[in-house]
Amino acid sequence: MSEEMERLLDDMITKINQITDSLDGTIAQVEKMNESINQMSKTFSKETVSLTENVRLIVEALKQFRVQSNKSVNELSKELNSKVKDIWDEDKIQKYLENTKKEINTIKNTEKAVSDNLYYAQLLTIIKNISTYLKQIKK
Repeated sequence: MSEEMERLLDDMITKINQITDSLDGTIAQVEKMNESINQMSKTFSKETVSLTENVRLIVEALKQFRVQSNKSVNELSKELNSKVKDIWDEDKIQKYLENTKKEINTIKNTEKAVSDNLYYAQLLTIIKNISTYLKQIKK
């Protein structure tokens, strides 16, 4: 094998190693994104359970409203409004929606960052290959 062939082979091995290193970084980013998604999924599940509990409380309040038919409509209305207001004042539903929006935005931003990093890594590899090729042609 000629010396030039060996040098080209070494250059190819070096470039393959660089690409492998770049892909290792990308894989690490994807794994980190997967961990974030799993964490957001857990949070989403917890918030869903909380929302379900709130709905259950409202249904229970409605059942009590029906069972306690001997109370005046005015008293029952005040009681129901009070329970709904308590749940609303705690902002559980609104906080849940806000948290969900934030998590969706975080996922979108993370996906864009990973996509950009992959694009730039590929672009850098292409530029390096062109540069190496031009250097070889000049020699």
